[in-house]
Amino acid sequence: MQALVTVLPDPYYQAVEELWAELDAKFGCQHVYVRPKPHFTWQYAEEYAPNYAEVLDQLCHKFAPIEVKTDVVTTFSELDPVLFVRIIQTPELLEIHRLLWEALLPLGHEPCMLYEPGVWVPHITLSNESWCNLAGAKKYLIDKDTRWTFMVETLVMLHLGDDNAWGVEQEFRLGMG
Repeated sequence: MQALVTVLPDPYYQAVEELWAELDAKFGCQHVYVRPKPHFTWQYAEEYAPNYAEVLDQLCHKFAPIEVKTDVVTTFSELDPVLFVRIIQTPELLEIHRLLWEALLPLGHEPCMLYEPGVWVPHITLSNESWCNLAGAKKYLIDKDTRWTFMVETLVMLHLGDDNAWGVEQEFRLGMG
């Protein structure tokens, strides 16, 4: 599997790592995969064609870095136990997402359609397992400050290895053209 993500800058990178540790210790919130770096996902597929890097490099040169803001900790639904920090959808964020989706869709084998424009919910995952004490975790997080603002300056293509761990395949800087 390959995923196009933005790795969070500090201090939010560290804040998410601390939240992961707290949720694991207090509520049993763990992950199926070895966690990648704290991030949010633009899209993913089982595999992208080898020329994805050239396409992304050309496209990312056209984008200026953008500001991203988050607000609350929430879940998708009671049936979908993903606990996450919601990213506020702005026209600029959605336009970059749309352009990335359109450029990579023809190159993706089995893309995840939950990330297509109009469906995508940008978020920073805190826990995605049903055996987590989700109600307790949500109550615990209500007092945490998750109103963050940061700049997105890079996109990273991750790949899931045979060891069930995510690794960085390639990084793309925005606005370098």
